[in-house]
Amino acid sequence: MTQELTAGEAAARLGVKRATLYAYVSRGLLHRHLAMDGRTSLFDADEIDSFRSRRRRATEGELDTVISTGLTRVRDGDLRIRGRDLVALVRDDVDYEDVVDLLWGGETNWTAPPDTLQAVRRTQAALADTSPVLERLRVTTSVMASDDPLRFDLSPGAVRRAGESLLVAMVDGLPVMGTDPGTDPGTGRLADRLWPRLTRSPSTVERRAALNAALALLVDHGLAPSTFAARIAASVRADPYSVVSAGLGVVGGLLHGAASGAVLELLEEADRSGSPSLAVGDAHRRHGTNPGFGHAVYQTEDPRYAALMGRVSRAWRDDVRLATVHAVRDVISERTDAIPTIDLALGALSWLAGMERGAGEAIFAIGRTAGWLAHGLEEYEEKPLRFRPHARYIGQRFADAGSTP
Repeated sequence: MTQELTAGEAAARLGVKRATLYAYVSRGLLHRHLAMDGRTSLFDADEIDSFRSRRRRATEGELDTVISTGLTRVRDGDLRIRGRDLVALVRDDVDYEDVVDLLWGGETNWTAPPDTLQAVRRTQAALADTSPVLERLRVTTSVMASDDPLRFDLSPGAVRRAGESLLVAMVDGLPVMGTDPGTDPGTGRLADRLWPRLTRSPSTVERRAALNAALALLVDHGLAPSTFAARIAASVRADPYSVVSAGLGVVGGLLHGAASGAVLELLEEADRSGSPSLAVGDAHRRHGTNPGFGHAVYQTEDPRYAALMGRVSRAWRDDVRLATVHAVRDVISERTDAIPTIDLALGALSWLAGMERGAGEAIFAIGRTAGWLAHGLEEYEEKPLRFRPHARYIGQRFADAGSTP
């Protein structure tokens, strides 16, 4: 069980006065809760230790923010959603929708208003065929917001209802690329309906299960950059669609949700050239890193990688291209200590499934939308406007006389 500290013990562990400890609380850097007597302040020992560690290694120019959350615990080699092992849930074939219900703390109906969904489809039809999938998701979010007169209702039930409608529209609003005998674009779980909207390749039960696993494993990952942006939006009481829009604005970064795109390019080149080593070398020269390897949180293992890669390997076990994926992984693993991440597995899924460009980041964004909204729900319960970093001006001290300001 988590150790709890009194205010005196927490202050002593940090090496600060009690007044400083409570100043951290007022700034949202630490959280406290009351003991059973209703008076004594208690602090989570893990949070105190984490905060102390961050303070020690902080350097000038680094932003250090600690946010308490009851949603997701991210530790090296371990990922839990409300205390449940997310990787274990995925291995038990739990649907993405069920993981979302767990994260949101309630059951959902997974429907969208028919008229609004038609508006989304009309708007999508007006876009160019070459429009990236992530941009289509941003358009869908804007249409859904403009068509919801109750979007400023921030009560938990209203936010969850808006969220489920948005997720349905994100999937069902995308144009269908081709017919798939294994799926019906209008029925089934979201992963089944998403498949024919990302690829013309036929699916199997195992391949759709891999896509479902990707959505579930990406549902939340603590205070990732896009999630931090979503929480900032929620802190100023932005509506749920704006919270998601904030996340969508960040997730497309090459170092975040779009990272699987570089993996896809690497696999394509390795397959085309027949030389995984040359392809890895070229990718490292272009990107300055090895796509799909290395993580800021995980140092020994990204548990999501093995969970998703296992699904992908089973689903495409008879595909000769799977050997290329393994060869690329081995080339990098033999030359570096960096660990493979879920981006490598997601890029492999996108490539083997013949998905269109940008499909990986779209899968990431759809899966993470539920996480952004969960953090939004949590942030709505906090003190508003609590994120206000202080700027230290380092520019010119005085303008020259007569110069134009």
